[in-house]
Order: sequence, then C-alpha cells, then structure tokens
Amino acid sequence: MPERRALYLRYRSQTFAELVGQEPVARTLRNAIAHGQVSHAYLLTGPRGTGKTSTARLIAKAVNCLRPKDGEPCDECEHCVAIRDGRFLDLIEIDAASNRSIDDVRDLREKVRFAPTSGTYKVYVVDEVHQLSGDAFNALLKTLEEPPAHVIFVLATTEAHKVPPTIVSRTQRFDLRRIPHRLVVETLRAICARESFRCEDAALEAIARHASGSLRDAESILDQVATFGDGAVTQKEVADLLGLADADEVAALFDALAASDAARGVALVEHLVDDGRDLREFTRRSLDHSRALVVAQTTRSIPPEASESAAAALERQAKAFTLARLARVVRRLTEVDVELKYGEVSSLSLELAIAELCVDAAPQPTRSEPPAARESARPTPPSARPSPAPQRRAPETPRSSSVVDLAERRAAPRVEVGAEPPAYALETVVSVWSTVVDRFRAKSMGLATHLALAEPVGVSGQVLTLSFANDFARAKVSSDTVRPELERQLADLVGSGVRVRCVLARAETSSDDPMLRAAREIFRKPDRILEVE
Repeated sequence: MPERRALYLRYRSQTFAELVGQEPVARTLRNAIAHGQVSHAYLLTGPRGTGKTSTARLIAKAVNCLRPKDGEPCDECEHCVAIRDGRFLDLIEIDAASNRSIDDVRDLREKVRFAPTSGTYKVYVVDEVHQLSGDAFNALLKTLEEPPAHVIFVLATTEAHKVPPTIVSRTQRFDLRRIPHRLVVETLRAICARESFRCEDAALEAIARHASGSLRDAESILDQVATFGDGAVTQKEVADLLGLADADEVAALFDALAASDAARGVALVEHLVDDGRDLREFTRRSLDHSRALVVAQTTRSIPPEASESAAAALERQAKAFTLARLARVVRRLTEVDVELKYGEVSSLSLELAIAELCVDAAPQPTRSEPPAARESARPTPPSARPSPAPQRRAPETPRSSSVVDLAERRAAPRVEVGAEPPAYALETVVSVWSTVVDRFRAKSMGLATHLALAEPVGVSGQVLTLSFANDFARAKVSSDTVRPELERQLADLVGSGVRVRCVLARAETSSDDPMLRAAREIFRKPDRILEVE
C-alpha cells in the first residue's frame, strides 16, 4: 500500500509566489535574494499555521537553487527536489523545544564551522526558538554576531516577545499575519478540485472560520472531513466532526434574548451540551452574529455571505435590539468566552449570562405611588411641605407574572424624609441604574454584582439611599474607594450632585422572591430551591 501524505504536506508552498496570504514577506525575501542581499539570520514570527516553516524552507531553496529566476527557486533542479523531499543535507531543522540546553547550542556552534556538503549555503532552521534556555541564547548570541559566511540561521517562533532583544536585534524580523478568511476558503476550494472532493461552500466557510487564520489547521480539518465523508465535504459532516453549532441555533439564541426568554435560551444550551457541541465555538459564533447585528443596524445592510435564513434572522433581530443592549451582549459573551477557556464548569457561565441578559432587558416594574407622591410631581410653591415617604399599597389588579417588583424581595428600611426637597427624582435613579451597573462591570464584575442587587429606595435632598440584602455588599459599596466613584457616575447620569447612603434591608422570607421564581422557571427544579430565613 503506497504511503499517503497529509494534505498540508502535499500542498506546502514550493515557491514564494505560492505562499498564501504573506505577499509583503514573500516580495521582500524574493527581492533580497535576487539582488544578492541575503542576511545571515532571519526571525519569522506569527501564529501557528501561517507559513513560518514553509518560508524557512523557501529561503533555503532559493539560496541553494541551481537555476533561480528573479529570486524564485526553480523547484526542478537537484537541490530544489532534495529540499522538497526532505533529503537535502545542508538544510538542518532543529526543534528548540527538545534541543534547548546550552550543550545543544555548543554542539551547533561546532557544526556550523563545516562547509556545506553540496549547496552554496548551510541553512539552520530553529523552530520554536523562544523555548531555548537563557544560557542557550547567550551561547547562540556570539555565533549570530559573527557567523561563518556559508551559514544562514532562520529562527521561527509563535511568541516573539520571549526572544531576548539581543537576539532579535541581530536578525531580520518578518511578522507573518493570520491568513485572511477569503484566501483560506479559496485555497481549500482549489485543493478540493485537485483531489476531486465533493464540497459545499458552506462547509469550506465553516472550516476556515474554525481554523481562525491557520491554513495548516484548515487543510488538516479538510483532510479529516474528506476521510470521514468518503470524499464528500458537507456542512453537516463538518459540524458532526468538529462539534459545531449551525447558524439556526445561533439565531435561536438571539430570538430568546430578544424575547427576554431565559428558559428558552438555557434549554438551547442544554441541547448543545447533550449533542456534544463546542460551547466556546458557539459563543464565538454568537459574537460574530452580534457584530452582524450591529452592522445591520448602523449600515442597513446584510453580509453578502449570509444564507437566506441567516439574512432573515438578522433583519428580524436588528429591529428587536438596541445598540446599547447589543453592546451589553457583546461584553457579556466576551467574558463567557474567557471563562469557557479557563473554567471547569463549561455550561454554567453561558447559562448565567443568558439569564442575566434576559433579566436586564425584562420590562421594568411600575412602582405604586400614593396620591401624595403624584401631587408632589406637580409644580408647587417653594413653601409647600415635602411629600411623605411612599407607602406600599396592594395593587388593584393582578400584575403579570413576568413583571416583578423588587420591593417584594425584601422589606426596605424606612427612609427619613427631611425638610429639604429632593434634588432629583427616585424614578430617574431607577431608570439609569442598569447603566450604572454596566459601567462598573467594565471595571469589576464583583462590584457590578453587588450594585445589581442593590435597590434605590429614597431620595432626600442630594442623598440617595440604597438598600442591600447583605452586609458584605453594603460594606463594599459604601467603602471610601467605591462610594465616591459611584456618586460621580450617578451625578453624570442624573445631572445633579449625588451623595450615597447605604443601608441594610431586613431579610424577608417570601415564596415569591423573584430570584427564586426565576430559578424555578429557568431550571424547572423547584424542589432544589431553598428559602433562607
């Protein structure tokens, strides 16, 4: 049975012209070699799969080619064929991850003295050079300063910041960028044509998106899918092999967010987990969908590559979201992406984010006001007495179960109203409170959580009273480091000076606690929800 080579090896670039997505690097190297301006050392940096090792091999091929043309290797002479087949003795590839000690570099320094066996130059390619030890770098430094005339070093790394500046300064550095999505798709399509694979454009798009700019990763995935599908590359097979969610599932999540239906959103996540889908990839696709919604709102245009169903979903959802809410969605999903990368509980982060985004967008309750409070809203002479503190009264008609008055969760402390009239309305503070929480979320998730559970309960002059369910949150917000910043943010939003007073609410046992109701509704496990006195 003949040996089969992987696609990424069979379709490795053999000339600078074939180097995908790295035209500036290819042109510079080609011109330098054509004019005889070959450097003694090169440093190639960039993400994995962008062509660093291929570029290093092209340098070795071009400087040793017997019939070069304008800096390009002919790819036909004895030396070019030997390099392509991996049997050229004057091309030495070293893995710094396993040859990182000072003794390995000393051995290298001894070998570079010997002249090339058959080529013009002896080329040393040191891959992942950042993994060399500090002593090994110091030993290599002298050789890089005064190398033999017949030696070229090509250092490759994905983490250039770990290479000592003394090494970088003695090389010509080239930064290879991620391959553009369009070029990855075109390359995959060309490979499918040459290999006679039956491919769907949607499948190639999904592979390129999953590869994130790494052509080698994309070619490896294509190889796997073609083997899995017996020569057929379809979107379904790509999704099954990689555990990807489709566009309809992403659109379903945003439909749930638009309707503030946390139960539907959490059920979708459970379905993805049961199907073995990659939640981090789903989160990234949701971020892409968020960006498409922002573009649809601001430019009134739909991405041309969107399918018919995806375009319809974008048009429908662009009308249901405001830019401010989309910004909150993007921020929260970005946090989830990081949590999924490093966290152990894979689905909980996404489920909590969905619940939070739905609660933030739920209709705000209409506070019951006594007649005296309504009268105080009318213009009154300066000598008028201040309105008495609002008193709770039973609603005249049953309220919708989706509208929850936060006052039912805890009994707010009685607020003493002095003779000084309010400098701003309590309703104004309530209306901007979610914005205050969002501003603090960008600085500290912990503080944002404490503020989200606080309740503005009264205004006297410039003093705003906040009620907290637990003393730890009250102490945090009332500290000298947090309270002044909170007062500045509130003053910016209400247009008046604000002084904050933090008080502790009395605990109240209530089976109608909105947090308990939300948990029961979302997770449908009422027997596991505990009420605490």
